[in-house]
Amino acid sequence: MNDHTVVALQLGREPAAFRVAARCPSDLPSVIENERRLEMPTSFWITCPTLRSAISRVEAAGGVRVAQEEVGAEAVDEIHKQHLESYGSRVAGVGSPGGRIKCLHAFTALHLAGALPNLVAEWTLARLENPYADLSRCPECVIYSQLSSGGVAQ
Repeated sequence: MNDHTVVALQLGREPAAFRVAARCPSDLPSVIENERRLEMPTSFWITCPTLRSAISRVEAAGGVRVAQEEVGAEAVDEIHKQHLESYGSRVAGVGSPGGRIKCLHAFTALHLAGALPNLVAEWTLARLENPYADLSRCPECVIYSQLSSGGVAQ
């Protein structure tokens, strides 16, 4: 199975043009870099369902607010500034107010892709039990691995 097919399965839809920016320990795409388009200001997306869900749990528990307080507005502004210089938009799109975190996923995707290592992602990753579940604990990895090796998904 090629990366395009895996990413389509991970997202549950046909993806726009992208490149794989990071892979999980099972060698499947985990972060993609989107082709730059005006209607898609977020450059990097987490595609791994397990990782995306883990970050969502941190956000649901008030993680955006706590990260904002602990990382600080000055550090967040610097990350936004670097992203703007490199990619032409703020980390989570143009609507984020100064010094604010809009989405932990976006900061973490940048970090994991090696595009912009940052304190918000480090804060987020430190709160995850295991950023990438091992193959036996990740149903999506089992399915995608079986499909890519020609096996039959159960």
